[in-house]
Amino acid sequence: MGIFDTLFGRQKPVPPAKNERLFAISTADVTLQTQEDMRPAQTAGLCFQGIASAPFKQINQELEELLKIASNDGEAPVTAKSYEDKLGYKWVLIASEDFQQIVTTVHVVSQKLIDEGYGDVLLAAVFRFNDEKGKPVYFIYNYKRGNFYPFVPRPDSHSHQRNNGDEMRLGTVMKRDLPMEPELERWFAMWDLPF
Repeated sequence: MGIFDTLFGRQKPVPPAKNERLFAISTADVTLQTQEDMRPAQTAGLCFQGIASAPFKQINQELEELLKIASNDGEAPVTAKSYEDKLGYKWVLIASEDFQQIVTTVHVVSQKLIDEGYGDVLLAAVFRFNDEKGKPVYFIYNYKRGNFYPFVPRPDSHSHQRNNGDEMRLGTVMKRDLPMEPELERWFAMWDLPF
């Protein structure tokens, strides 16, 4: 952005959402299970900025139809529900016993938003895994950057603290399987996740 852009209030265009690299989490699941003793949770979330209610209702109806089709295609049923967090961000929470079905459904929903012209409001896809003690470990996919990064909140931490050591270790281990965000300052925390 130049000085004239600043003076005239022009903003740098938002890069298009990068959706295809999302599928890397499907193969990374094997590494996480075999090397890290982590199991995928049966829920993932797609987070995006608010959309005006009328267009969102129409998109939501179309998404529900897509989810019914997706649920009938796989062996494990897929369910989805909408959620708005305390910061005003919208979520689509997707649940299934089949992790591959979850990943595919997250991709379908995000692609639908991109196709409808809402790719610039997509923030993240969040996949939860549980470690051997059942504690949550999240892999967050940043749509603007097309990269993943780990997020490990400290257990029972009401003060919003992260386990940076585990995040760094997982980032190193998983960079063979996932397009990992190289800039650590872009490993944003996502507190109070709805799953």
